[in-house]
Amino acid sequence: MLLNFREIAGLRGHEGRRIKPGMIFRGGAVTDPAAALLMGNHRVTTVYDLRNRREEADRPSALRGLGLRHPVRQHDIDLAAPIRMMRDSTASAESNRAAMLGIYGELPRLFQPTFEAVFSDLLASDGPIYIHCAVGKDRTGVMVALLLSALGVGREAIDGDYLLSNDAYGDIAASIRLRHPQLSTAKNPALRPIITVETAYLDAFLDRIETPETYLRQKIGLDEAALTALRRRFLD
Repeated sequence: MLLNFREIAGLRGHEGRRIKPGMIFRGGAVTDPAAALLMGNHRVTTVYDLRNRREEADRPSALRGLGLRHPVRQHDIDLAAPIRMMRDSTASAESNRAAMLGIYGELPRLFQPTFEAVFSDLLASDGPIYIHCAVGKDRTGVMVALLLSALGVGREAIDGDYLLSNDAYGDIAASIRLRHPQLSTAKNPALRPIITVETAYLDAFLDRIETPETYLRQKIGLDEAALTALRRRFLD
């Protein structure tokens, strides 16, 4: 099974042009060799793994054995706070939600070098891509939001794709429970804000960067020529 997996296609971007089919895929880490083989059906050539070194060491990507490009180096940013929150049986849903808002607010600063590396490679490569983190909802969500913004996709459509991660709630909860058997949303419903996504989380990220366009230009270094190149690659 490919966790929280989906293709992003058909959304309207710059000048009304649509995202090409078969070019952008997103989801969770692929650690099962059988699931990794499914990537062959999508002809993915490049994988952007947003996890840190420890996560990758604990759950190695089965995609690395398929000869796919993995151009972004693993980082040492520790985003284990959600797991620590889930282990705190005294935490309320409200405090867990507040903590998630705080994490999203830190992502523009913490992940700027990673975002820069991804966009730099996007401009220097071609072919279908797969963007993923552990379960494909938070780090992947903001990276995809930035890419869609660069392509000229509107906020409503960006939110729509982002919120689709909630459709994978059961699979995500099961994946976490498999790695951490003591964690159960059935026994502790206060965990739900950590496992789901809300537009308020994406707001917390976007509020820190003024506008996606400003962040992409001033922090990531995308000029008009770079934006045009990205749109040429991914839009029809």
